This record gives sequence, structure tokens and C-alpha cells, in this order.
Amino acid sequence: MKNNKLIAEFMGLPYKEQELSYDFSWNWLMPVVEKIESLRNPDGNAYRFTIDMCNAQIEETNIEILGGAYKIDVVYKAVVEFVKYYNLNKNN
Repeated sequence: MKNNKLIAEFMGLPYKEQELSYDFSWNWLMPVVEKIESLRNPDGNAYRFTIDMCNAQIEETNIEILGGAYKIDVVYKAVVEFVKYYNLNKNN
């Protein structure tokens, strides 16, 4: 639930932890992927989210999640890693 709360804050949404479904709903997760792809790094390059089989990668970062059991799991993990990365670097 902690990671779902982290994503909700990134999305700028009010939340109640029991209502967050980023970890198992594509309807919740894909708008986050779209927001990530709308952002730019300090050099002006887009973050490009690639989903292939059960792997996920975000270009312009070192985030790469490989060999998950389910596609949604690797995408969720990549999103969580990106939000942590973004929060760490947004003020630099």
C-alpha cells in the first residue's frame, strides 16, 4: 500500500489507501505510464516507457525490470522505481 500511496501523490490525487488499485488494475496504472511519458528529463528528452512481454524499461533512466511473472507486475514495479527516481531528482 505504501507504493500505491507514493504513486497517488505523484499523480496529484487525493486518496484513501484502501481505494488505490495501481498494483492490480490497468485502468489505474496506465494513466501513470502516460504521465511518465509526458515528462522530460533535464536535457529535454522524453521518458519512454517500453513494455515487452514481461519486461519493462524506462528510457532516459536506468530502470529496467526483467522477467516478471505477469506484465502488470513489472510495469507496476517500473512505475514505483520511476516515481522514487523522479522524486529524488526533481529538485536537483
